[in-house]
Amino acid sequence: MGRWTVALVVCAVGAVFFAAPSASAQGLLMSPRGPFDPAAAPPAPDYASPAAWAAWPGRPSAASDTPAGTSARDRQATAKADVFFIHPTTYVIGGDWNAAYDEGGRTGQGVDRSVLRNQAGAFNGCCRIYAPRYRQAELAAFTRPGPDGFAAIDLAYSDVLRAFDWYITHENHGRPFIIASHSQGSIHAMRLLQERVIGTPLAKRLVYAVIPGSSLPEAIEAKGLPVCRSARQTACVVNWNSVRRGKDDQRRSERAVIWLDGRYEPVEGRPIVCVNPLTWTEGGGAGPDANLGAVPGSPAGPMPAPIPRLTGAWCEHGQLGVDIPASSGRAFNNILTLGGIYHVYDYGLYYMNIRQNAQVRVDAWLAQHGARP
Repeated sequence: MGRWTVALVVCAVGAVFFAAPSASAQGLLMSPRGPFDPAAAPPAPDYASPAAWAAWPGRPSAASDTPAGTSARDRQATAKADVFFIHPTTYVIGGDWNAAYDEGGRTGQGVDRSVLRNQAGAFNGCCRIYAPRYRQAELAAFTRPGPDGFAAIDLAYSDVLRAFDWYITHENHGRPFIIASHSQGSIHAMRLLQERVIGTPLAKRLVYAVIPGSSLPEAIEAKGLPVCRSARQTACVVNWNSVRRGKDDQRRSERAVIWLDGRYEPVEGRPIVCVNPLTWTEGGGAGPDANLGAVPGSPAGPMPAPIPRLTGAWCEHGQLGVDIPASSGRAFNNILTLGGIYHVYDYGLYYMNIRQNAQVRVDAWLAQHGARP
């Protein structure tokens, strides 16, 4: 183990990543046992059961937490909109292509303690939060995509699709909704938007889709979903990928998995959407004064207070450049950030801006369409 070129890192928001381990480490840590076999997949969740949802309005969860020292409050009980939140990868070295939807250990804790608090919770001021559990694909499906990995991603998506359909049929009741996600969840959101929202009556109820951590191709606009270009625009989509300023993450620009034209494939150099979460415009930059507060990840104890003006953000070559001061200590640093990758902090670095803008867009939708029950 001492000869590995990098270590396995369990990151603060519950997602786990690798960066160029040795060949022997790849074989040990990144390869599920054997080819994908649908007959060996864990049982599917029943979305009529509370156990199939990580967050549900009125049920206690970390999605209700808010940062210390702020006026932010959980207002789900009176919210006039919903968010359908699709969590990122927390299943890394279980040995199977897909996790059980009710997987325990680090996989389950990553969702229940970290992701709900530090990502989904950013929407608890504007919206009721619905976050399904699903048979997420193992990390190898994305780091080394191929037929087996695509099959595992497809299985995970089948759960997300059924959860969304259940939510729309039984819970939405004509209300405006946001689709929010991160990483693996954003790949599923990319497909869900194309298969269930674009060109359907649901498009009129979409406040916006916020799906960072994916390589969303600009070609999504040709499919009928505009990229958000202002803070109050609705029925549009935003995406960003956080990297050290000047860094070119080729994994994102060349090899990342996307869903387009009815299939999974690598992004392969297609132009990627970068909406700046400090200005809510496509492209461009903003200095630290525009940052209302970054919130460090913390799976236990009180949620930390925001750190205003921690970093600016600059869209460069389809990726979002940040400049994190050394004084931030470990709050926004891990082994991936040594290589300039801030993927884990796609929400945390701009948490208060994301929270504020979600309410702005809900208010804009309600002003355009009138309040819903």
